[in-house]
Amino acid sequence: MRGPLPEGRPVDVATWGRMNRAAAAKALSELAYEEAFVPLALDEAETRWALQLSAGIEYRFEAVRRIWGQLTIRQESLVRWEGKEERPVDDAIAFLADAREALGISPATFCTYAKELYNTLMADARVFAARAPFTADDLAGLSDTCLQQLLDGHPKAPANKGRLGWGLEDFAAYAPEFGRSIQLFWLAAARNACELSLAGGMSEERLLSAALDEAERTRLAEACLAAGVSAKSHLLLPAHPWQWQAMLAAQFAGEVAAGRLVPLGTFGDPFLPQQSLRTLANARRPEAFHIKLPLTILNTSAWRGVPGKYMAIGPGFSRWLVGLTKRDSVLRGVKVLEEVAGAFYPHPHYGRVPDAPYQFCEMLGAIWRESPEAGLPAGQRPMMMGALAQRDAGGRSIASALIARSGLGARAWLDRLFSAVIVPLYHFMCRYGVGFIAHGQNVTVILDGAVPVGVAVKDFQGDVDLVDEDFPELDSLSGAVKQTLKRRPAAHLLQHLQTGHFASVLRFLSEALAAHDGLDETLFYATLAASLRRYQAEHPELDQRFALFDLFQPKVPRIAINRVRFAIGYGDANDRPVPALGTALDNPLHLAETALLSTPSERRSAVLGASPR
Repeated sequence: MRGPLPEGRPVDVATWGRMNRAAAAKALSELAYEEAFVPLALDEAETRWALQLSAGIEYRFEAVRRIWGQLTIRQESLVRWEGKEERPVDDAIAFLADAREALGISPATFCTYAKELYNTLMADARVFAARAPFTADDLAGLSDTCLQQLLDGHPKAPANKGRLGWGLEDFAAYAPEFGRSIQLFWLAAARNACELSLAGGMSEERLLSAALDEAERTRLAEACLAAGVSAKSHLLLPAHPWQWQAMLAAQFAGEVAAGRLVPLGTFGDPFLPQQSLRTLANARRPEAFHIKLPLTILNTSAWRGVPGKYMAIGPGFSRWLVGLTKRDSVLRGVKVLEEVAGAFYPHPHYGRVPDAPYQFCEMLGAIWRESPEAGLPAGQRPMMMGALAQRDAGGRSIASALIARSGLGARAWLDRLFSAVIVPLYHFMCRYGVGFIAHGQNVTVILDGAVPVGVAVKDFQGDVDLVDEDFPELDSLSGAVKQTLKRRPAAHLLQHLQTGHFASVLRFLSEALAAHDGLDETLFYATLAASLRRYQAEHPELDQRFALFDLFQPKVPRIAINRVRFAIGYGDANDRPVPALGTALDNPLHLAETALLSTPSERRSAVLGASPR
């Protein structure tokens, strides 16, 4: 899928200015939300704002404060004042340079973050050009794989396409916005040097068949024969082609020299990169297994490797989750994207160093995972949850287009969405003590036409925690899984849902529907509250768990991800960065329910009563 921006051609000045204005507005809004600085309202209606910085520099803009407290900035209104000089903002890096002292960013951190932001701006220009011909209704009709080529990325992170380690040719070859398919690079890996975990009934033969057709299997077998390796001594392990040439060829050169790793070349079906970059979907057979491969690049605050410690438990844990969905009626619409296999080849030296930076310990491995396309009934299709808030050039969101296509009203459609996605995630937590960090990329909505009917969940290596209390429902989970997954207090698991999903996904969806469709955010969250209250009323046996995992408290934690990067810089660490806490936020669910208490009974009944189906 190509846009009108020719490859290799510099971005034109109008597009560059537009991308920079959008990035500056996003940075200002999110950093104010994270309390990194405090813009001042210039009028009682709080529609005109100013951010005062050092040396007499001031940024002025028009904005609306949303229910979560963030400011929706009208990008065209953003201007920079210095002395008596006013000019439009068209340089996001210059804005951060102006704000560097206020943000407490060191010179070294500023320069590296600027590199991330420059890369993001270049990628954004490509996405903008490719998406320009599409209306929201067009986008709503695309397949999930195609749609992921046209998304803006993580809404909380201004530098969300930093991809440090990639150059222009790497972007063009491997980034989703270019829509290019790739072939996997295959290695023969000595069985006594690597770890392989297979789900029950899964075989290496099935893994290979899901990535290579018969002709390519023959070519790969011939390459193995020529290299003198056999299936008895070596297993066949895929790698991302960039990872092979940029990292593995040198970092594992000793293993190659010893014959424990044997490079074979590129083979198999074409694969398309998804939003997460390291997850690849089979372009020829959408229902075939997705493959997740390490990429030692820094993107959205973390190195994108694959941790070895989760490989052994992935198949067993996902199979346990599948069992829950088959036995529990609340989870009937949940599709667990099973991890059918995991392989990991540890580095012979880095992994033996205590507290070695994690980027050096996660370089070679693979996870095979079910495709969200597999096994869906006729008429149903997947859509990444984060895509719902994506807007077209006119500001209309994909969710708005889906609501119109569905024939339902906004409230009825949202009730279907919340019942299909939020209620099961909350039930996993309350009934089983399983907390998903349900951000916009690892949660997929299942649509029947344009109506939400289910949810697919994935990423069970680090994006799922267990409650640290003794829940009898966890007794059937294997000891190996319990020992590997982190055990967290109930408040921490609750934060996964409130912050990982409500504040990171729904915050931007409610904002998009309010900005374009005029949907009252109070009504949005009242509809969510009604879905949850209805679920709670249907399960009085879980009342103690609902008190433990209380989603309706007046305040919820404020999590800051951008401030953490500015504070810790870019030095190597042995673990991924941990977000910081700000002052507590007013809980939109509590605000919505409180607001309804003062409205006429007819409106309260309309929202809190039985929702239309």
